[in-house]
Amino acid sequence: MKKLRNPHLDDNALCFACSPHNPIGLQMEFYDDGDSILAYWQPQRKYEGFENVLHGGIQSTMIDEIAAWTVFVKGGTAGVTKSINVEYKQPVYINKGKIKLKSKFHQKDERHARVNVKLFNHKNEIAAQGEAVYYLYPPKIARKKLNYPGVEAYYEKE
Repeated sequence: MKKLRNPHLDDNALCFACSPHNPIGLQMEFYDDGDSILAYWQPQRKYEGFENVLHGGIQSTMIDEIAAWTVFVKGGTAGVTKSINVEYKQPVYINKGKIKLKSKFHQKDERHARVNVKLFNHKNEIAAQGEAVYYLYPPKIARKKLNYPGVEAYYEKE
């Protein structure tokens, strides 16, 4: 497992999900784990829905974000979310400890990608799962229109 760097910070971006500089954001970090992308995250009370339960919209946001990073790192391009479908299986408690997300491609062609994501609770049980469908840009256009820096930018130089 290898920690990924966030090259989007070079643009002073304040992404709600992944920027460490967004004070109200999720500040997610990501890891390359072979054919999957992983994220570990500590729920916080400010993202509460029902008492002591992580808001479903925050869970959906996290699922969408890790799917995007899967496109960036494993797909070698950037895209935009075409659709997302999330199934909530059980509550994610805020005070129980870190959660984990795991994503990987289900299908991919030149124009679309289907990314499956599982969100695990503190007991490593599936609490939510989703499928994000992305419209993919060809890498040359992704670099120009979406400031996609290329796969190599997500890895520390050795």
